[in-house]
Amino acid sequence: MKIHIITIFDKNRLGRALAFRESLAKYAPGCHVRFLCLDQEAYDMTNRLNLDDTTAMLPEELDDKELLATRAGRTNPEFASTCKPALLSYMMESGVVEQNDLLVFIDDDFFFYQPLLPLFEKIYHSGSIAITPHRFPPHREHETATKGIYNAGIVFFKNDPEARKCLKEWRLQCLKWCYLRYENGQIGDQGYLSDWPKKYKGVYEIPDIGVNLGTWNIKNYKITRNVGGDLMIDDQPLICYHFHGLRLYLNKQNKVRAYPITVLHSGIYKPCIEALEKAYIGLMIVDPKWVYGTIARPSMLRLLKQAILRLKY
Repeated sequence: MKIHIITIFDKNRLGRALAFRESLAKYAPGCHVRFLCLDQEAYDMTNRLNLDDTTAMLPEELDDKELLATRAGRTNPEFASTCKPALLSYMMESGVVEQNDLLVFIDDDFFFYQPLLPLFEKIYHSGSIAITPHRFPPHREHETATKGIYNAGIVFFKNDPEARKCLKEWRLQCLKWCYLRYENGQIGDQGYLSDWPKKYKGVYEIPDIGVNLGTWNIKNYKITRNVGGDLMIDDQPLICYHFHGLRLYLNKQNKVRAYPITVLHSGIYKPCIEALEKAYIGLMIVDPKWVYGTIARPSMLRLLKQAILRLKY
């Protein structure tokens, strides 16, 4: 089984993609990663960094005129979501991903904490398509109606007829409508996933609560460490966390920090913030003006106010 991993981002998220890539290299060594860069700056910088086992692409390389025609009417995040099934289909149809290889899309704001090969092998033998439910806590269960049953931040496809059938239809759906708002039962590329278990054979709902843990469901669980120091979500290991909504700024020493309000658990967030700091140091060595993806430094009063609500990194 050969594993192919892809992600999509623009220059504002390259730092996150580099932190993602670092943790992936640690826990899935040898896996090749393909970056679809939505602008020339992200593409050029990725190539200048000369990352191991990483290929950078631009949307034009997909040779998908229908996809490119949607760009003018969509925001960058909306176009990124539109690109997702198009890129996945391209990877399979072009022969880059061979028959029965495993193709994985992962958002650039993921970070990994455990070896991934056991998860990949389990998914490979469990069906054609694998998805993760949102697992909203009780007070947020109503959000299933507007955000979908499943989270599209990480999706797995074995290159077989059923997965290709799914991706072809998903591509067409996203070309027609893919906006970051709730409308007629849809939200971006994500709402379409709710129908997959009924429409396609071999759809596997990943039961591991430590896969795609995120800001929307972290309050469901007790977080501890086992005797080996691994982070545990109830009684299961944390495999990957989805840092959705993480806001970053540079302090006076140009070190990356996260707004306290977005740090939901210091033990989970600390290694990711450290990887992000390393990523930005590397970017600013190449280009001292590279501050894309950060927001204005908060005032001391703002930090103190937020520290009341969340543990400060």
